Amino acid sequence: MVRCIISDTMASPTIILVIPCFNEARRIDLKVFAAAAKQVRFLFVDDGSTDGTGDVISARLPEGGKLLRLKKNQGKAEAVRQGVLSALDGEKVDWIGYWDADLSTPLDEVEKFLEFAGDADGIYGSRVKRLGATIVRSRFRHGVGRTFATVSQMLLHLDAYDTQCGAKLFRPEVARKAFSKPFISRWIFDVEILLRLRGHRIIEYPLSRWEDVRGSKVRVFSSAIRIFTDLIAIRRRYL
Repeated sequence: MVRCIISDTMASPTIILVIPCFNEARRIDLKVFAAAAKQVRFLFVDDGSTDGTGDVISARLPEGGKLLRLKKNQGKAEAVRQGVLSALDGEKVDWIGYWDADLSTPLDEVEKFLEFAGDADGIYGSRVKRLGATIVRSRFRHGVGRTFATVSQMLLHLDAYDTQCGAKLFRPEVARKAFSKPFISRWIFDVEILLRLRGHRIIEYPLSRWEDVRGSKVRVFSSAIRIFTDLIAIRRRYL
């Protein structure tokens, strides 16, 4: 469960997490989200699911939570973008971000994100396997991730260790800038965010816990050509 993030003498910050969902009816654990609902608000985005995901969420929506349904599948990038903009237009928040529905990054990491934030404008979760951390990831996926990071660093001149972890937070005014326009890529939009926010202080928080959850919608080999093509298109757009 997410605990109080700052001292009792100060008001707790308002945090909204956008949770993109596509065919997550069997995997999504709404009990965990409900347990954290007093500290974090959730906006679930049903990205045109065909397995009844939206109905499952609607029936057990956590306290204070909202559900945004997209009629057609538009990809994670657009689902997150529409969710962020919808949340920002609805109410005043201190931090807004997005989190993977499978909770590979546990929700109790939110507290640690903000303890680590300082004067940062945005925080990227980073899956660094190290002493004192529990990062459970197959060697194959780790290798694929490091290959992507190396290629994106070379093409886009990014210093980030891990752009693709599905746990991120932003200050609201920075989020508006990052999500105001559609992204080129349906999946690797996280690198586009960094390019859009050059000049802002974006940091990486080394996660204490992360565990690969089976059922990912990304197929590495079938998506490789598209991802490389997206990287080239992103380079042309931003550099």
